[in-house]
Amino acid sequence: MDEAGEATEVTTTSSEADEWDARYSERDRVWSGEPNGALVDEMTGARPGRALDVGCGEGADALWLARQGWAVTALDVSRIALDRARAHADREDVDITWVLSGLLDAELPAGGFDLVSAQYPALRRTADRAAERALISAVAPGGTLLVVHHDIRDAAAAREHGFEPDDWVTPGDVAALLDDSWHTDVNEVRERSITGGAGAHHTHDVVLRAHRPLHHRSPSTRHRTANGRSHERTR
Repeated sequence: MDEAGEATEVTTTSSEADEWDARYSERDRVWSGEPNGALVDEMTGARPGRALDVGCGEGADALWLARQGWAVTALDVSRIALDRARAHADREDVDITWVLSGLLDAELPAGGFDLVSAQYPALRRTADRAAERALISAVAPGGTLLVVHHDIRDAAAAREHGFEPDDWVTPGDVAALLDDSWHTDVNEVRERSITGGAGAHHTHDVVLRAHRPLHHRSPSTRHRTANGRSHERTR
């Protein structure tokens, strides 16, 4: 990766880049401009290190992480979104490297990040689970994986609006691939509150936070489920 503040462009053949550029070009700001609530809730007070922000959009999450002391690699397929994100960050002395790329096209080091954050990522589900495996692989020993997506409570209504939930990777898809070397800290549905930006109409999120211990000692994990209860799970 290049120096902080610079942008790396990775060649991609994905038509999704054009689709996202078209979406961002429709308005001056698509998202709220605030960091996502689950990221703030889960990572406030965490010891900073190297963070990967997958699908960084207009950069609010990346900027928040950098302000907490993280060295951030922020990637997105949209050039327009990335240009906006850089413009915001250039006003501050923060450590962010911008990458114009999708997750699977980016040359990410295995185990290269102490935090991999994917907030509402538009990652297509495939038979080989490539996106899920890429997220998991990028987390360093001792690192944290945080995946958040909207809880689609009415799939039929979503389909009526042209969105097919089964096409996209969910936190549950990622959780299903975590092996005994992982500890699941949070795996739950929670209410969300946001006042503006696209997606403000969603009322609940699915939140997965897991970490990869430096020294794996037990195949058991304790985690919170959708009902908020904590219990021991032995594989």
